[in-house]
Amino acid sequence: MRGRPYGFRNPWLQLALSVLFVLVSEFLLKRGATDVAEPDSAFSWTGINGLASPLVWWAILLIIASFISWLYVLRYIPITIAFPLSRVVDVLVPLGCWILLGELISTLRWCGIVLVVIGLALVAKPVAQIEERL
Repeated sequence: MRGRPYGFRNPWLQLALSVLFVLVSEFLLKRGATDVAEPDSAFSWTGINGLASPLVWWAILLIIASFISWLYVLRYIPITIAFPLSRVVDVLVPLGCWILLGELISTLRWCGIVLVVIGLALVAKPVAQIEERL
């Protein structure tokens, strides 16, 4: 394990943190934008009034933290592996919205989620085999 980062500096942990930060930021953005929505405002179509919410600013900080983690990940993990694995957020966000916010997921969306999970499994299996050899 010589020369490989471990603990908090582990790139796989940083990849998971990056995904977590994006996931939480999406929920904060949704809640913040909903809390300050003013449909009668002249600029409501831009969403700029969302900047009045502290939750939106927390989300922005999490997006920056995710970006920093992502840059670190790219130093150690090939983007051809890291990017597809990071797309687990495309599964977690709709599932979280369904569970936490009570949003409906159409049958077509469920099919898309299943396809993403299959794709993640196809990418993750070779990654696990590579890690075992290291």
